[in-house]
Amino acid sequence: MSQPKLKEQRNIETLRAPVLRDIGMSLLLLLASRASVLGMFPFGIAFFAACFDKSIAYLGITAMAIALLTALGSTALMKYIIAALIFWIYTRFRTKDNHIIDATVCGASVIAGGLTFLIYGFVGFYDILMLFIEALTAALMYIVFKKSYTLMRNRKNRTHAAQDELISLALTIGVIITGLSGITLPFGISLSNIVSVYAVMCIALHTSLAAAGSGGLCIGFMSAMSSPMAVVTMGIYGISALCGNLLKAFGRFGVAIGFLGGSAVALLYAGNTFTLPVTIIETAIGALLFILTPNRAHNIINAVFAHSIRIEPLLSDVRIKQYLAMQLEKTAGAFKSLEECFENASEKRLKAYNKDVASLFDEVADRVCEGCPNASKCWQSDFTRTYRSIMLLLDTIETRGILTLTSVPVAFREKCLRCELFVVEFNHVYELYKKNLVHMGEAVTGRDLVARQYRETAQLLEDMSEEITAGFAFREDCEEDIVSELDKIGITAFEISVIESGHGRMEVYLDANKSTETGKIEGVLESILCAPMMLEGVEAGGLMHFTSRAKYTAEVAVRQISRDFSEVSGDSIDSFTTDDYKQYIVISDGMGSGKRAMTESHITLKLIREFLQSGFNVKTAIDMINSALCLRLDYECFSTVDLLCIDLMTGVSEFYKIGGAESIVLHGSNVETVFSVSLPVGMMSEIKVQSQTKRLQDGDTIIMMTDGISEAGFGTVRTDWLKKEIQMPRDTMDELAQAVIETAVKKSREAVVDDMTVAAIRLIEN
Repeated sequence: MSQPKLKEQRNIETLRAPVLRDIGMSLLLLLASRASVLGMFPFGIAFFAACFDKSIAYLGITAMAIALLTALGSTALMKYIIAALIFWIYTRFRTKDNHIIDATVCGASVIAGGLTFLIYGFVGFYDILMLFIEALTAALMYIVFKKSYTLMRNRKNRTHAAQDELISLALTIGVIITGLSGITLPFGISLSNIVSVYAVMCIALHTSLAAAGSGGLCIGFMSAMSSPMAVVTMGIYGISALCGNLLKAFGRFGVAIGFLGGSAVALLYAGNTFTLPVTIIETAIGALLFILTPNRAHNIINAVFAHSIRIEPLLSDVRIKQYLAMQLEKTAGAFKSLEECFENASEKRLKAYNKDVASLFDEVADRVCEGCPNASKCWQSDFTRTYRSIMLLLDTIETRGILTLTSVPVAFREKCLRCELFVVEFNHVYELYKKNLVHMGEAVTGRDLVARQYRETAQLLEDMSEEITAGFAFREDCEEDIVSELDKIGITAFEISVIESGHGRMEVYLDANKSTETGKIEGVLESILCAPMMLEGVEAGGLMHFTSRAKYTAEVAVRQISRDFSEVSGDSIDSFTTDDYKQYIVISDGMGSGKRAMTESHITLKLIREFLQSGFNVKTAIDMINSALCLRLDYECFSTVDLLCIDLMTGVSEFYKIGGAESIVLHGSNVETVFSVSLPVGMMSEIKVQSQTKRLQDGDTIIMMTDGISEAGFGTVRTDWLKKEIQMPRDTMDELAQAVIETAVKKSREAVVDDMTVAAIRLIEN
């Protein structure tokens, strides 16, 4: 692992004497410098800049000069030598590698050398255009050569090769082969064509089908780019590489047969062997050399290509099942809490109804039947018939709203001795019974409340369906890049899954061999996903869970004092963050104080948290909670809801005030007050849920409170003192919350007549 670092340090060392191992890189530079396209030689300077050891720059420049002299590029020799000198001087002052900047400097050095050359041989605008094209080519090839060099230099420590690295390596091989152009063997056999055939067969044997096709195309084009037949050569090598890869199960002989079969197809299409850029003899020689290459040499070649990316991601159906299970579990938790609220209420509602109906009949009997000579006969010996008759009368009055003598069945009128009095008293007692039902929250509107529950549940399921279909995506395009970059720093990934939600949240599940190096992993994830990442936790089996971080953080501080400084407060407060980068601060004030008020506010707060965390929007959650509280029969259950929703990605904040006290907002130097617009939940079946939106920025502060704080003091405007408190500079929100609660107690003359709760929130940009 230390050897690469020593090589990197050579760029800032003094010049040294060449050694034996420098011969190989010098030969490669010589061949790259001989490669030309459209009469230009940009590959030598790009290879020199990306791969050659600058501590022997003089040897590299000499190799470039020899290459240009032997490739008929001597007329532009000075241009490329000047470009190489400029880049070498740049490396003496460079503090660290930056591939983009280095590539730009490489292209600029070509322009500088070219302009110097044009001073003596300027013809026209065409020369300037070609110079800029050559500079762009040099800059792009710098990136290609750098990727290839990095892969080959670290091949012993690498377990994977990314597709872009394999393509870069194929392009590099093509350039080197082009450098062999012009070197011919007896009988006019081209050495570059033989090497091209050999290289394409090696790629076909040691890579996947896609990599073989891509490599054949790249080598074919680059090896013949100085010829008009470049596109034809590219097609022949691409098809031949695919055919060879299809037969690689039969070993080297199978690859050779497949390659020759692909070449035969090209021959049949061309119809004339003389029109092909590669002759049959050159193809046969290359295939023979490929077959006769020793296994040891093929093992070395295989070490470069064998470990291309083969990550087995979780199947899409498994991913979707996991996601659905997670969402449904959250929803089930919310409905379980709702069930706990309804379970006792349902039983009490049935008992209360039966009890009240029985008491209604008893009350009517006491008022009408007492002293009647037929009372014992009606209510004892003939009880069943009497009960059925009165139930019919109850159905009549519920249908018509009032009972009249004419609406009473004839059989009942003939049997009852006090029928007229019975009708009058029955109407009176039923009216009292109906008022009692309304007071207990069991009026006919109860059916509407239950219907609203079903409607809101249906809306939730529709929202979940939309989220499942369009709310998240598995970013398989990023998974390979992440694995490749991790491999470059010595971290092997065994399993990876990248998920992007509809609101931009990135999640990465990763199983790696070095799970302790989370800092390095986070750096790679941030560079690929373009979002700040952090380790959320470690799942069962060691699977690391990384999530993207939000733009803002909310600093929240809470202070509470109960009425008369008792141990139980009727106020409840909660702060939590959901998966969509939204932080909620919720305050609920139960009616009155003590344990009963605490129970009311705690139920409201628990339900709100469950619903919001399982995917409900605020309006739906409050509507469902309101209808749930309206259906409670044991006692009136009213509580305020003061809810603040902060979008941690944008800073947009929404205030929902259902009977809650006002809030104070410090935005820059401006102080604003947010007032309540609705009655507490549980008081009416229909409530108005309306948000008040504020766009906050870094440093903006909010004070939320219950009425025990807001009603403290005796000023003309009761919250003036709060506005002064929020404008005073505070280091932390703990200081602000403590100052507010202490001042509220003082303004109440040290007598806490109501529960006091305050939350101080400050938005901080990460």
